[in-house]
Amino acid sequence: MVLFKKILSAFAVLGIATQIHVDAAPAKIEKRVLLPTAPLASDIDGAHLLLQNDVDSSKIIKNAYILLSKPRGYYDGMAACTSMGDGGYIYIPGTSGATELVSLLNNNAPAQKEVSRFAQFWVYNGVPGILSNCLAVNKNNGKTDWIPCKTQLPTVCFNSVMRRVLLFDDTSRQVKVNTPVGQIQGWRDQNAFRFLGIPYAEAPVQQLRFAAPVAKAPFTKTWDAIHYKGVCPQTAQSAGFIPLVLSYLENGATEQEDCLNLNVYTPSLKGQGDELLPVMFYLHGGGFTTYSGSVIIFEPGNMVSRGGVVVVTINYRLGMLGWFEDISKWGRSAVPGNQAFRDQILALQWVKKNIASFGGDPNRVTVFGESAGATSIRALLSAPSTFDLYQSVIGESDPINIPFKTTDKAASIAQYFMQALNCPSNDLDCARSRPIDQVLEAQKTANDKALADDKWTTWALVERPTIDGDLIPAEFSALVKSGKYNTKANIMWGTVHDEAGLFVPQYFPNPVPVSNASQALQLFFDANRTAMILGSQYFQINPNDSDAVRNLFTLAGTEYYFLCPLRYLSRQMTKVKKVYNFRFNRGRDTPLVGDNYCSSSTGRVCHSADIQPVFASGAAVPGFKQTGDDARFARQIVDRFTTFAKSGNPNPKAGQPGFELSNADVTGVNWLAYDDTNPILELNVQSSMSKNAENDPCTWIDTEFLYEFWRQVPNNLP
Repeated sequence: MVLFKKILSAFAVLGIATQIHVDAAPAKIEKRVLLPTAPLASDIDGAHLLLQNDVDSSKIIKNAYILLSKPRGYYDGMAACTSMGDGGYIYIPGTSGATELVSLLNNNAPAQKEVSRFAQFWVYNGVPGILSNCLAVNKNNGKTDWIPCKTQLPTVCFNSVMRRVLLFDDTSRQVKVNTPVGQIQGWRDQNAFRFLGIPYAEAPVQQLRFAAPVAKAPFTKTWDAIHYKGVCPQTAQSAGFIPLVLSYLENGATEQEDCLNLNVYTPSLKGQGDELLPVMFYLHGGGFTTYSGSVIIFEPGNMVSRGGVVVVTINYRLGMLGWFEDISKWGRSAVPGNQAFRDQILALQWVKKNIASFGGDPNRVTVFGESAGATSIRALLSAPSTFDLYQSVIGESDPINIPFKTTDKAASIAQYFMQALNCPSNDLDCARSRPIDQVLEAQKTANDKALADDKWTTWALVERPTIDGDLIPAEFSALVKSGKYNTKANIMWGTVHDEAGLFVPQYFPNPVPVSNASQALQLFFDANRTAMILGSQYFQINPNDSDAVRNLFTLAGTEYYFLCPLRYLSRQMTKVKKVYNFRFNRGRDTPLVGDNYCSSSTGRVCHSADIQPVFASGAAVPGFKQTGDDARFARQIVDRFTTFAKSGNPNPKAGQPGFELSNADVTGVNWLAYDDTNPILELNVQSSMSKNAENDPCTWIDTEFLYEFWRQVPNNLP
């Protein structure tokens, strides 16, 4: 109820009317029960969702089907469809309807490999009674044939369920899967089978608070994966209540420490001999203090169905629950540090062991994430013990110039935290006994003090991974220099055009007078470095710009924290293996956020504006649409990202399963791998390659201003 009261307050702040009573359950939470009639996926033996999904919310998808790839007689096929919750008839009159269905089968990534194994399949003909001959479709010529009903063929069922959007879920089409950890029951909508709130670790409470995660014991009965489970305790920080609002609306669950769960979305429950699909494992952002793996803007249904991939989203511990350590007091056996990172690793290990049960290939895992999620990917590239858990990574908007913490900085914030909890500095039991509300309040106090010590970190990444000598042996830039990062991983990463603009309203809610430019920049840099910036030819105040100081802050912050260090490291890494860089020049506003410095009406594309195009989730919230150029752009991004997940190259290859080869916005631009000419794919409705000149702000930062990962980490100068 604590979070629910926070949400009501947030609605009031946002001007959103609500008539929900605090003591009443919100409308989102209906009683959902596991249906005893749900079929077992292994009995169905191959169920694949088929639809021509162009992610345009203005278009109603009329042709949505399920392919059951196991050969059956006509009536057994009908019974299997009924068990899946769709016993309705499909009648395809003449050649045109059959040809359309065949085209869908041949181009749909979840089914393409399976379709190649048969020449005919059953469709329902709508004729009641017992027939000796039933209607089938010839896959090779698109013609319908009446053949003996006992013939063993795959079956196409109608998929009548609607696509889910926020607050409107139809969970009646349920299905069970057997996994190495036990039986799990989920449901499907039009574009994904959904298995939600699966625990991968035991509850990190009591003696497990601040400890390494412990793998969840196998289930003794069917696990209810019909609805999302709790979100990890989090603070609003300077971002306001929006993360809490979006987390709550999607989950319908309160914050709780028992939050180490994950969600699996798949377009295909594979049968015997069916080829497994690529897996995309998402790490959410939020500065390691906010958000969850099931926030509505991470809704992956469109990515799953259009891209033909299995998507996994996870929760991991946030704030001091995830990053608390001081080895001088307790040693790593009691408080190992990097708990949140260890959570992520355990979730990846869960995927390695279990994802095949959901149709995913454990040997084709792409980890992708935005902001803090991309920082986590940087940690994965640094941690040798994780290298066999994934094959590719996609990093979005990592503030890569904020290096990993040193152990002394981790110990410093830990001591601030203990002081704020009113616990003796070496009394771990005291910290473990404190109520969660006190933990969150102490965390905010500790973060404020740590930020005052290191203002260059910004409020967005006070909490972050530590160079512990165990999981993470050195700062990432040093590992790149020595070639000791994961040099086998396929890497695609980039930024948005105006990254730092997201932070402007928190620091400067109103335009800043030009006379205060130096004072404004000294919120992040000391006086000498501020003078260097303002004296540089690349960061001059524009006297004709009424918002010159805030725009200068956006430019300098974007170049310094995001674009330039990424470019610098990419040039080194591409000498070992191809690296692909991108920049978003188009994005979508976060739902519920009103007009501000970063709204789309300003033309700026700020930090987090890439999330909805990546997932094609722009219509997941009622009242929001994804049409026209928004849908076209989302199709392009989904196709590029899922292409990379399939092959490790964002350029589709001939014969590759999926719709990307028919997307001219993808095939019309050859994405060049990185080299010394700094090629970047400039993502827009019509994307293009660009090459940055050498005499630019990044060259000046590389050689004169220098990066924080050189300045703040001992013995790490270039």
